[in-house]
Amino acid sequence: MRRAHRPDQKEVRRKAILAGAAGLFSDCRYAELHMADLARRLDLAKGTLYLYFPSKEALFLAVLKDEMGAWFEGATARLAALEGGGADASGPLADALVDEMMAHPRLPNLQALVHGVLEQNVPTAEALAYARFLHAGVARVAELLEGRLPGLRPGRGAEFLIRFYALVIGTRLMSSRPPAVREALRSPELKAFDFDFEGIFRPAVRELLAGMLEPALVRP
Repeated sequence: MRRAHRPDQKEVRRKAILAGAAGLFSDCRYAELHMADLARRLDLAKGTLYLYFPSKEALFLAVLKDEMGAWFEGATARLAALEGGGADASGPLADALVDEMMAHPRLPNLQALVHGVLEQNVPTAEALAYARFLHAGVARVAELLEGRLPGLRPGRGAEFLIRFYALVIGTRLMSSRPPAVREALRSPELKAFDFDFEGIFRPAVRELLAGMLEPALVRP
């Protein structure tokens, strides 16, 4: 592939690397994914990847940022299209957030990696930029939630979203089983331990949001 010289060419190259990394992540587990594999897929020298991203972790933190950006946009649009109201409104609003998460199948897998893996080898400036990006996105979605649920006090929308995020990570880790374990859990008496991501995640999110409403503030 020809070398990128101009800023616009470099941005195109950067986006191509991110798209290639996202595609490769869909095909194999992070631990099995190597920068050399990505370079071959993109017909680039391996060293070229490091001109754009200083490490594998930094690259996939950028992939995660793109996925989170798409989730924030989608979640905002879904919430904006719904009417608020009393406690009964919390179910559809929770479902909207879960539906948007399910529309991005790579996202839970990436989020499950962020604290134990991706944050371990990124420059401070990139970690700070990602944290500020998350803060802005959470604030946007939290404001919409609080505006549609009178029982959700100011500030509680952000608290809910942090707990939502924790549920994504925990549920993904619980439901990501290697083939040998899945085979073992086919026994009828062990079926309860064969966790389905959405089957656990959706009701947990609905119950979490409903439980954070303050009855005295909820319109009948």
